[in-house]
Amino acid sequence: MELSKHNNHRSLGYLSWLRKQPCVVSGRKAECAHHIRLGTNGGVSLKPSDYFCIPLLNEYHTSGLFALHVIGEETFLNQFKLKPSQLFVKYLKGYIEFKFKLLIDLKDKSDNEMIAYLVQILEERDLAVTKVVKKKASAKVKTDKELKEKLKGSEFYEKAKIQKREMDKELRQVIKSSQRKVNTSQSLVGTEFYERAKELKRVKDKELREKLKETSKKTKIKSSLKENEFYQKSKELKRIRDKEIRDKLKLQKKSLKK
Repeated sequence: MELSKHNNHRSLGYLSWLRKQPCVVSGRKAECAHHIRLGTNGGVSLKPSDYFCIPLLNEYHTSGLFALHVIGEETFLNQFKLKPSQLFVKYLKGYIEFKFKLLIDLKDKSDNEMIAYLVQILEERDLAVTKVVKKKASAKVKTDKELKEKLKGSEFYEKAKIQKREMDKELRQVIKSSQRKVNTSQSLVGTEFYERAKELKRVKDKELREKLKETSKKTKIKSSLKENEFYQKSKELKRIRDKEIRDKLKLQKKSLKK
């Protein structure tokens, strides 16, 4: 069974237990549980199931240089060689053994089959678990999607895309260079390198936000004018004027040739 087919369970008990487990990166006692979106059942404005979480320190979740929300989920998982499905099996099995005193044999099953089996046990036994039904996208979300589709291919969209790509590239280069000097299992907070990288990212983010605000204003003005009668007339006049200029230039070229 694919992970995307599972219900979006909500289990405060499981999350509370998970936060007491060792961080999957550092091995120290975790502080939060991160919902893995890659390949699971998250949706628009909907978190994945609580069963698809991994325990992390805040440093590796949001605040550190190598934090998941800084470098992105896919990069983070590859960086620390984490396999979400295997981790889901490990923690689901551990929670069932802890709460229900059940020892489960999962030999000769794939990761997805094991997860489906463990989730089924929790659905049957854990009365505190609730199932969340995926809601239809709201009108606002649909509007945002339509706007994004309209922006694709526009000058503003392409510039923003290029800027993001460049920033991601710079960040990856910083991370790669730091790996040769710093042991990733140790905290970087307070080091000279960390503070410089943090300041560089802050400056870059600020510059990008300012540029996006300016281009966003221009785009909004232009999009509102497109539906305006005055805009359409001006556009037509400009087209006629441009044609007249081109015709004059052609005549001048011909007269010069003679």
